[in-house]
Amino acid sequence: MIVFRWMVVCVLFACVAQATPACRSSLLTDSLPRKVNELPEWLSAGMMEWGQGGQLQASARVVRLMVGEPGRWQLPVSVYSGVTQPGAGGPMGGASARSNETITWQLYSPWSGMMNIGFEGQRLWADWGLHSALRFVFQFGERVLTGYRIGGFNDPLAGKQQMLWNHYAVIGCVVHTGAWERSNPKNLGRGWLMVRGHLSYSSPDQLRGLFSLSQFRGLYGGASLGVGIEVSRVVHLRAGVCWPIYKPEWTLLRNLTQVSFQYNWKP
Repeated sequence: MIVFRWMVVCVLFACVAQATPACRSSLLTDSLPRKVNELPEWLSAGMMEWGQGGQLQASARVVRLMVGEPGRWQLPVSVYSGVTQPGAGGPMGGASARSNETITWQLYSPWSGMMNIGFEGQRLWADWGLHSALRFVFQFGERVLTGYRIGGFNDPLAGKQQMLWNHYAVIGCVVHTGAWERSNPKNLGRGWLMVRGHLSYSSPDQLRGLFSLSQFRGLYGGASLGVGIEVSRVVHLRAGVCWPIYKPEWTLLRNLTQVSFQYNWKP
């Protein structure tokens, strides 16, 4: 838990530092001022992710707001909502056969959760050319994950959905450059490579209601590598692999791979 708190403190320090004019000019890309007559960003973006075991996760960004001092420093606050479906090979059927395998995937995806409220954004570190740059990226917040309670026949709540409160932080860097169709160079998008570290914490007491184990650390982490290409009205695809370094006690997976499709209603 101490490591998690220090990780969040480091993210906040990197985001709001205003020591020099150069730092002030490199505001978060996500925090560019919005015109007064522009519509609020309600349900403006989302993502669908497919895991290696057939798991499906769908998340939508409900709204995005700004917190801070306009023109000086600001943090984008996003609210996501979504659902996660077990893989095709997972248990199906009655309540006693329901599986909590998807919790592992939810822990390592920063957009997961029935409700997810957090700060997310990026800061320019270096650039070369008009469309190529290296950026620091971050996301941290609180979310509600879902699973199914386990228990004996005498437990009236066994098999029913149970919520799991989770704190998370993700930091890393991304290198991106331009991407476009050969026949339409004016529709310029980007291709990118991203490296991130993941950390999350849930109460061991809550985890005991979801898995038949007696001891839980509660603190889990890992590292991920992802690639993607995004060209407006053409393609928004990304793929990645995550290595659980502090992996959950209930899983034997050495890595998690996923392919995702992202949509954005804004041009």
